[in-house]
Amino acid sequence: MTSRSPNLSSDIHTLLHKKLDALLADCDLVADASAHGKMLDDLDQFFFTKGRVFLKEALQAKLQERIEHAEQTAETKECPDCKKKLHTQDSVPKDIVSLHGAIPLNRRYRRCVGCKQYSYPVDAIIGLDTGYTTGVAEFVSYTVGLVSYRQAQSTLGKLCQIHLSHETLGNVAVEAAGNLAAAMEITPALRSEFQKAVGETEFQMDGTSVNTRTAEGKAEWREMKLFAFLKRLRGASTSVFDWESRYLPAPSMVYAFAEIADKTEFQKRVDAARRQLGVGGITSALGDGAKWLWNIVFNVFGKTDESLDFYHAAEHLSDCGKVLFGTKDAFDPWFDRMRLVLLSEGFSGIDRELQALSRLTKTQRTSVESLRNYLRSNADRLNYAERLAAGRAIGSGLIEGACKSMVGKRLKQTGACWRVERANKIAILASLLYSEQWDNAWKIPGKL
Repeated sequence: MTSRSPNLSSDIHTLLHKKLDALLADCDLVADASAHGKMLDDLDQFFFTKGRVFLKEALQAKLQERIEHAEQTAETKECPDCKKKLHTQDSVPKDIVSLHGAIPLNRRYRRCVGCKQYSYPVDAIIGLDTGYTTGVAEFVSYTVGLVSYRQAQSTLGKLCQIHLSHETLGNVAVEAAGNLAAAMEITPALRSEFQKAVGETEFQMDGTSVNTRTAEGKAEWREMKLFAFLKRLRGASTSVFDWESRYLPAPSMVYAFAEIADKTEFQKRVDAARRQLGVGGITSALGDGAKWLWNIVFNVFGKTDESLDFYHAAEHLSDCGKVLFGTKDAFDPWFDRMRLVLLSEGFSGIDRELQALSRLTKTQRTSVESLRNYLRSNADRLNYAERLAAGRAIGSGLIEGACKSMVGKRLKQTGACWRVERANKIAILASLLYSEQWDNAWKIPGKL
């Protein structure tokens, strides 16, 4: 191996200083040629393009310098398997994708004459074991967590000069998601932030269908379940007549999660999150009428204040009203009155009103009975008047929003069809972004 020149570092510094001087000289030329009022824009564009090139060249030069230094000082001189001497061979190029773009590097490999193994010791020393930096992994994961692979590819190329194929983007994001999920299980920051957040502990849960593909290639819709723990201060006491205009404070913190899983596995996820956040009990739980949802709530939290999402209940009222009344003029006053009855009296009031209906057709009777059964099965969760008076939420709008924005916009795009494992990984990224826990996840020591 050629001995390292003692002047190598000095030579690199001299070269970079010359390049910087040339860059600044070109900068002056751009400024001098700028039209009136255009200098800021021209210089901004100049440094975004030419300045990025300079930084990329500087990074490449310093990395190559450190590679050559590490190759001379690396302690691994013998094969870890057969203990025979390793022989240093010729340099082999490797492209690394950095935040400044793709950087070509050269490093030597070592060969064991005994077991015929080849290795690149400097890869582990410098951090070249993957083809991209952690910064690139974060940028890719962040973008893929928000938009499709195609949009992510375009965005990263335009804004960051990171050019990767759709397949590579997906693989990088999926690997990072797995590491981030593991990191969030051990970070104390999540628990600390949740404990410090002000307000009562509220829990919401729901589900939404995602198009998936089986191992045999068959497309099928699977339910992706979502939950959210949140802290929220109570609002002012409100009557049932003012519920639409009342102000309910926004949550001070939200932690959300989504996954395609059966009820048993998802219940384990909820319980793990409860312990991770340090939640002993919750103030209230909100959701729609799905039985699996309320079973999980009871199994994880025990008996608590459960509330059926008012908007789901009102939607069932509306569906029944449309069967009962064929005209808008008849429907609107009935629906407005029945909502007030539901808010103020719960199931007993609705049941009284439904029993008073007469001369119903078979179809109408079926619709009425369906509404009655739905509300009867949730009778203990219709305590809206008490919740409004206490300044608490009566709707699970936050988790409904998560179904649409966190999962729907990312995983339910036109033509999208997911393998379950990959859908769950992308849902991890989307959940971290929705929960505003992205920075906490990436603060975990080690290479993600």
